Amino acid sequence: MKKTILLLIICWTSFWVEAQNSIGIQVGFLGTHTYVAEYERIERRDFLLDSVSLNVNVGSLQAAVNMDIDLGKNLFLSTGFHYSNKGLANVTFVDSTGWPWTTPARQHYVGISLLLGYHFHFKQSKFGLQFATGPQIDVAVGTPNDGALFSGPYYRFFMPFTRFNEVDLSWKAETGCSYKIRPGDVVLKASYHFGLSDVLEDAFIVARTMSYGISIGYAFKL
Repeated sequence: MKKTILLLIICWTSFWVEAQNSIGIQVGFLGTHTYVAEYERIERRDFLLDSVSLNVNVGSLQAAVNMDIDLGKNLFLSTGFHYSNKGLANVTFVDSTGWPWTTPARQHYVGISLLLGYHFHFKQSKFGLQFATGPQIDVAVGTPNDGALFSGPYYRFFMPFTRFNEVDLSWKAETGCSYKIRPGDVVLKASYHFGLSDVLEDAFIVARTMSYGISIGYAFKL
């Protein structure tokens, strides 16, 4: 029994060493566009979207720590933790006197992704390419954003757009290239995130995020 366990450990160690497993860090830019729609309320006939102006594009820093596990046949499984900042750049309401009331509505998120990918290196070259896709889940962290804490006289117009759900589920697709610099690789990635869930808490206003990003990092071979 001991010999069998030892043999399994040796085989697993051999696979781990020979496989192209790696752990990496990434930093870059993430741009997010939030699509917002509103349903008609039973007790009201007006729409808040007719009264407010939304800046739905937000740019922010993104950072990630990820691990790539080689599955053989150039396939790999990539998982990791990341940080991003999404939401609305601002929400603006103009009152009857023409005075603009504005509040930002951005939310910090941390999350995890699980991607299945394909990678390869060109023969006799230090360059490589990779493609991966899979689900990603982000969870809101930190204190409520300034918009959620807005206490002005027109808070009714702001609150539906500033209270974010705790979870944002999306489908991620990314492509990248690598260049060998021992002991690992410099990796440049471009990604797209298709939002699958409603990120706002309001029952009559729904929002879905679409994000694109670019990052650069370094992957250490294990």
